[in-house]
Order: sequence, then C-alpha cells, then structure tokens
Amino acid sequence: MNRTTTVLLAVVVVVAAVPAVTTAERTQSDLVTVTVTVENEVGMAVGGAELTATWDGGNRTATTASNGQALIDVPRGADVDIAVQSDSYVRNTPYEVDNAGQESVTITVAEKGFATIRVLDRSGVPVNKAAVQLFHDGETVVNTRTNANGIYQTGAIEQGEYTLRALKERYYTNGTTFEVGDNTSVSTRIETGSVLVTFDVKDDHFDPARPVESATVSIPKLGDTSQTLADGEATTSVPVNTNFEVEITKEGYETVTEQLDVDEEQTTLSATIQREESISLTVSNSQVIVGENVTVDVENEYGTVVEGATVTVDGESVGETNEQGELTFSIQNSGVNTIRVESDDLEDSATVEGFSPDEGTPEDTATEVETTEDESTTSSGIGPGFTPVAAVVAALLAVLVLRRRA
Repeated sequence: MNRTTTVLLAVVVVVAAVPAVTTAERTQSDLVTVTVTVENEVGMAVGGAELTATWDGGNRTATTASNGQALIDVPRGADVDIAVQSDSYVRNTPYEVDNAGQESVTITVAEKGFATIRVLDRSGVPVNKAAVQLFHDGETVVNTRTNANGIYQTGAIEQGEYTLRALKERYYTNGTTFEVGDNTSVSTRIETGSVLVTFDVKDDHFDPARPVESATVSIPKLGDTSQTLADGEATTSVPVNTNFEVEITKEGYETVTEQLDVDEEQTTLSATIQREESISLTVSNSQVIVGENVTVDVENEYGTVVEGATVTVDGESVGETNEQGELTFSIQNSGVNTIRVESDDLEDSATVEGFSPDEGTPEDTATEVETTEDESTTSSGIGPGFTPVAAVVAALLAVLVLRRRA
C-alpha cells in the first residue's frame, strides 16, 4: 500500500466517524430530565409505582423509588403524558407536561376503587347498550355502554365522588352522584320519551324566502309523514336523543334530504327547496290557415320569461325568443306542425294544425253549420219570418172578415 492510499483511507475513516460523534452530542442536548414525585392524597410518597411517559413518536418507563421519585429523560419541548399504575393506587387520567424542560413535577394518586353500574328502564328491565358516562373532578373517566344485562363494570378508578349519566336513543338522560369505594354497586333508571319537532319549509328562490304549502316531510326510519300548511310548517313527535334523515318532497320541486338531530327539547328544522328547472311553451293558436302567424311564449319554472330560447318547427329553426320570451312566425305546412323550444338542456313542445286556405279551419266549418241551423229554426215550417205571434194576428183578422160578410 503506498503512502497516498494510506492517507486517503485515514481521511475516509475520520470523515465517517465525525457524524456519529455529532449525532450523539445532538441527541444528548435534545433531552431533558423530568424529576417525577408520586404521592397519595395525604402527601405520603408512593414507591414502586410504574410510570409510562408518552410523547409524539416515543415513550419511556420508570419506577418510583421508596421516596416516590423517578427520573425520566424526554425530548426537550415535547408534550408528555405520564400515566401511573400501582398495586394500591391509581390515577384516572395521565399527568400532562407541556413543553418539557429540565423540571420537577408532583403527581397525586388515589386509592383504587371499583364500581358496578346497572341501567334499568322504568319497569325495571335491564337496558342493553345504554351509554354510561362517569365524571370525576371535571374529567371524563368512563364513556361506554352497558352489556345485554344492562351492566357495566369499571376497571380500577380513583375512589371518591362521581357523577353518573345514563342515556340511550329514545330515552331521557338520567344523572346522579355516588361515592366509589373498594367495590361499589349503583343502579339508575331511564325512561322513553318524545318531543315535538317543527319543520319549516321555504322556497329560497324568492327574497325573502316564501313558505311552501303541501310539501311532504318524511322520516323513513320512523315511517312518519306529514304535510306543510300554508305557513310552510309541519309538526310531528319524534323520540328524544335521536337523529334521523328527513326527506322533503313536492311535485315539481327538487327532493331535499336533511339531517335531524333531536335532544330532549322541542326543536325546529328549517329547510329550503326550489322548483325543478323547466321551461314551458304556450302557443297563441292551435289551428291556423297556412301562411298565418302564430306567437309562442316561453317561461321558466317560476313563470319568468326565457330570452334566447331556440324555436323549431318540425326540426327546422325559425328563430329565438326575444327579451319578452316571445317569437312570432308563420305556419308554412298543412297538417300537424310540431313546435319545439330548447334552452340550457331544457325543452318543451306543442303542436299547431295547419289548413290550406280553401279548406278553412274546423272552427270556420262549425260556424257555418250553426248559422244554417239558426235560419231553419226561425222559419218554424210556416215560412220565412212567420212566427207564432204573426199566426195569432192572422187568425184574428180572419175572424173579423167573416163577421163583416155575415
């Protein structure tokens, strides 16, 4: 091996070693020691307690000495949760260290206790899957549900006073306080109930929004259906502490689905719906002589005129509606003419029947027939203009002539 090769190897070894030393120094400088002291509610040190420190991306454990102390190295500036477990003591929630530095903390623990909670209905029947919540010193300790026998048994929790809340869908919430000792049993009752819900349905196309009458409000899960009155409101009874999907429908309107969340107080669900988009075509005359004009009027679903709508007759364009939503054009063909109007993927159609000039329209023919019937009726079979009154006068004149001759 020549001298140059030896020097290069030495440089590589030195360079490779530098990062390891630097990383080790940086790791040590990024850690801080937290001195933890664990004591009971009367200030006595608790030795042999297991500590578990947890932070984002890591954790560490330690055991307290007879003086109740333990040292835990954690990342500088980390938010650290310290949980405590002991044969005789427990802490319901971890102790929180925010922005950890070189510091000392004291964690208080309480004697272990256990509780058996039973939830019954008004008749004393166990309630399956009833929610059970336990609160202690403003902290939520338990949030779970009962088993098929209406029972929940806690793990080890601090002894002391607790607030118990029991609730379930369709049941009123029941709250009570009790003391947890070595092994405590408590029963609580809940009962079913319902509240009134008012549905307020409006059409927000308008400003201000207008009530929608005769809209159908359905709760499929309950099989419940009601209709809104003139003020746009409908009222129904719904079980407490529930949530449902509500469907609002009306002919000519878009269907709307809303979420209804009900607690234990009367509530209102406000919903807005609008008409389904559409256009409608009105023709001035359904029957015309070929060559005569017809006028079409085009409106949208709210009766507003539609400008720029394309109008065709039997597939051939005849123009677009003006700012009044109108277009006037002549009918060129006899027979049925199909008029179609289109605007923004919406369309409507109507028909106009065309007649040649020598045929006339059905209305013209009907008028002539009616006139002939009138003339024949006035004759009464006696002669033109010979009415019943004239007949009477003629008879009187005849009598007078006979008398004179006599």
